[in-house]
Amino acid sequence: MIEARHLLSFVTNSDGSMVSIHADLAGIDLLIHELNVLRDDLLTNDCPHTHLFSSPPNAPQLTKTQLENQDMEVTCVDHVKIYGWNAEWAARHGLSPRTKPDGG
Repeated sequence: MIEARHLLSFVTNSDGSMVSIHADLAGIDLLIHELNVLRDDLLTNDCPHTHLFSSPPNAPQLTKTQLENQDMEVTCVDHVKIYGWNAEWAARHGLSPRTKPDGG
């Protein structure tokens, strides 16, 4: 198994309603890079997505670390999928606040 050279863990509570993110500088840089790639695609009106995995074939992007003795941190996330939506596709999928019947 190839070890990550950074810290980037997403950990949920038992029902998934809360996410903790643990990151060092290299982990933050990795996340910012992924978000910048999505942003660049959105600027061209594309609808991109990316994946972060704890165990892809090459080096992992996500680590599996969490605080000990922290009741609110239960499950390390193995796969994070981040979508970028332009206004048209956000509206088509009912994700935009402007398209919700109650306005929010």
